[in-house]
Amino acid sequence: MPPKKSIKKRCRRRLGARSYKNYSEEMLLLAVDFVRNKNATSYDAEKQFGIPRRTIENRVKNIHSDKPGPRFRLSPEEENKFVKVLIAAGDYGCPLSQLDLKLAVYDYLKKNNKTYVFNNKLPGDWWVKNFLERHKDQLTLRSTQNITKARAEKCLEEFKEYFENLEMSLQNIPPTNIMNYDETNVSDDPGSTKCIFRRGIKYPERIVNHSKGCISIMFAATADGQLLPPYVVFKSDNLWTAWCTDGPEGTRYNRSKSGWFDSVVFLDWFINIVIPWANHLEGQKLVIGDNLSSHLNPDVIELCEAHQIRFVFLPSRSTHLTQPLDVAFFGPLKKSWRKILLQYKTDNPKQVSLNKSHFPLLLKQLMEAANMKKQNILSGFRATGIHPYNPYEVYKKLSEYEDDIKYNVDQTLLNYLKENKNPNPIKRRKNTKIKVLPGKSVSSTEISINKTTNTKTKTVTKKNTISNINISKTVTDDDQQKEEASVSKKKANALTLKRKPLKRKKRDDSPDSESTCSVVLCDSSEYDPKDDEDSET
Repeated sequence: MPPKKSIKKRCRRRLGARSYKNYSEEMLLLAVDFVRNKNATSYDAEKQFGIPRRTIENRVKNIHSDKPGPRFRLSPEEENKFVKVLIAAGDYGCPLSQLDLKLAVYDYLKKNNKTYVFNNKLPGDWWVKNFLERHKDQLTLRSTQNITKARAEKCLEEFKEYFENLEMSLQNIPPTNIMNYDETNVSDDPGSTKCIFRRGIKYPERIVNHSKGCISIMFAATADGQLLPPYVVFKSDNLWTAWCTDGPEGTRYNRSKSGWFDSVVFLDWFINIVIPWANHLEGQKLVIGDNLSSHLNPDVIELCEAHQIRFVFLPSRSTHLTQPLDVAFFGPLKKSWRKILLQYKTDNPKQVSLNKSHFPLLLKQLMEAANMKKQNILSGFRATGIHPYNPYEVYKKLSEYEDDIKYNVDQTLLNYLKENKNPNPIKRRKNTKIKVLPGKSVSSTEISINKTTNTKTKTVTKKNTISNINISKTVTDDDQQKEEASVSKKKANALTLKRKPLKRKKRDDSPDSESTCSVVLCDSSEYDPKDDEDSET
């Protein structure tokens, strides 16, 4: 019987047996400098920095110093310039998109006669993707939040003044006595979500009933993470029992014609929500909110004085930076609301819009989810610099705040930002009403023809230099053309004003009465001053 051949077992590679690169480029360069300056041997550098000895020696001898593969289109120095430009543009409220980056690179190469780098074309999508990957420690793609120009123009001095006053107001007040309130709304639209469709479909749609209606809610939270009962305002003239039952405990319901808070509704909220909260606390209380006209009420001020409550109003158009609920609470809250509303729409497909009698049940689910987000409330007070008190949390979000980062950017790239980001508004045209018959249309040529054919009556006011009497004459465009045609060009400059007095009445007892004069155009050769003397006598 022949001997059995010994079959070698396949040796599987053990996970983690081979050590891969687990060090940074800066650490490697530091180890190489130690060896080159003879501060340590390669063996000592290997033990100290945890980098293989052969790697350090190869870098010292300039072996495999460059990365494998083709060279980059731009040098590391040029890429660092673009990184600084992108960071500076984002900090100043003018972030660049991927297309803007391509245009900036092309503009830079064109001015330096290096467009051959990308075959006289714009950089491709893959280059932008690899560029962001190479600098992922400094750059990232984020969705932007649009803010108005009025909010962006808020200067550092306004916030410094606000925080100086806030620091005095916060003295000796515990976080349990600091409350922030803000009004928001929940809509009847669950929004869009990503779903799975057949590849190539042009119109991905989902059948969900929705409307543009919304319901206003006033939320209030303290600096220690406590959430007060909500206050709901419906858009209606009347309030019904079904709208106010089965909701969260302690919730108040009201209605207004506009669906928003007015001075009357705000006073009712203050009496039923803020005053009970303040009565359970000792010492001074601080209430922080928007500086709205509906919140300023003499009755509210009297209640504040009676219950040791102090109001602190936020700077106008700055709630995206200074409002704790706006910064960290409402975003996750509305995300939870969209999930709850979508489930409601799925379970009740016959409901065309959100039934107000069902809203208290949905609000109860929302408040249960909101109470789980206590950390968001604490984060909101911390991000706005209120508690713990830290103005730097707001200052660092302003572009004019002097930070340690200084932008040394190439001038050509800054010129590109100025050319593409400076506003170029369209000039407003003079607007006049067009008289058009019902059912009839007009074109731009017809409008221009009507402008030239229509004659407008002008009132010319002239002053008589002889008697200092203001004489007004109504002249139409057609009459003026006839008069200019009748008078020769040579005698046109010799036209003067001649006064012809009208017959007075026999009795003129009024001392303020003046003789009525008419204006007559005549030739200066026919004018005789004696006529005026005779008329005066």
